[in-house]
Amino acid sequence: MSVAIVVANVALVLALEAGVAAPAPGAGGAPKAEILGLWKGTSTCTKVEGNEFCRDETIVYNFIEVQGQPATVSLKAARIVDGVVIRAFNLYVTYRPEKGQWTGEFDRDGGRAVWAYVVSGDALTGTGMLLPDLTIVRNVTAMRTTKDQVPAR
Repeated sequence: MSVAIVVANVALVLALEAGVAAPAPGAGGAPKAEILGLWKGTSTCTKVEGNEFCRDETIVYNFIEVQGQPATVSLKAARIVDGVVIRAFNLYVTYRPEKGQWTGEFDRDGGRAVWAYVVSGDALTGTGMLLPDLTIVRNVTAMRTTKDQVPAR
């Protein structure tokens, strides 16, 4: 993993823990245009207790508009296995202007977890963390992509 990814993820965790405001892109409401569309990249496991069976993956994310929800988008997540796109999960993520990130909580193996994503131009970084202690279990890096760059389902 590159130093830039580690630094970005550490900053994201520190902002989550401290509630420190990160600069929010745009003014006013959620900057949906920054996240909508297709993204392709990697989801890398961290070496923490209880995460031994985790596997690194090539991922495809599709963030879709949610009508009537100005700060929320729907994430349709998939992974690519042997050249085939396999649906992974669906999750609503909501923009948090005080942190400049998109987050969505979900149940995981009897506990709670949260995904947090930050968009910078055509690059997306994300962190999957267990709650309540924010233990990082996955790191995501992705770039904006097009349908022709994603295998057919």
